[in-house]
Amino acid sequence: MRSFHFRLSDRVKDKLSGLRFGVLTAEGVTVLASSAHFERELQNLDAFLRTKFQERQPAQDEIIGHIRRMYRLIGWEPTRYRPSSEALVRRILQGKGLYRINNLVDYGNLISARFHIPMGLYDTSKIKGDIQVDTGSEDEVYQGISRPEIHARGKMILRDDAGIFGNPTADSLRTAITPETKEVLAVFFGTTAIGEDYFRETLSALKDYYGYLNPEARFSTDIIEPE
Repeated sequence: MRSFHFRLSDRVKDKLSGLRFGVLTAEGVTVLASSAHFERELQNLDAFLRTKFQERQPAQDEIIGHIRRMYRLIGWEPTRYRPSSEALVRRILQGKGLYRINNLVDYGNLISARFHIPMGLYDTSKIKGDIQVDTGSEDEVYQGISRPEIHARGKMILRDDAGIFGNPTADSLRTAITPETKEVLAVFFGTTAIGEDYFRETLSALKDYYGYLNPEARFSTDIIEPE
């Protein structure tokens, strides 16, 4: 199974230390439409979030607070560019549910919303070389999945030998999951303020869902602190 080396750029090192990522790789997956099982799990998540945030706002949650601080240290205002996990939580609480894309993306969004950690999901075969955690330069842009042009200036990004392929708010079209995808990389973005056990629980939950969808698939999980 392919493994990746994550390294920090000098620009990221200058802004913050103590990044911690949860990483899952999978081989032998099949991309399909989500089933009735997903709808039931989404109903359970809806009930969980409504109970949890009945008397407080998402911004008051400890994990969401840690993610917001990570954004601000980079120089990225999280009330303007919301972490994808927080955006999903707010969407569910507003009664909008989740988008239906495909089984891998849908369950990934479910876990990201449940544990409040932004996740990027990528087709491993489309990632070229190792991965650098960087911030975008002045005029850098990349093609998003739902937006033709995403400006990367000052934002935390993942970069491979072919360029930018995602960030904790928006993935890229180049490495997006398609019906032909057979291997994936999931990255949960956080800091050492979030405990390793919490990352393990998050990764285990995603692995359980993906294993349910793909009983013959092979999985690997890891918690890394890029340097």
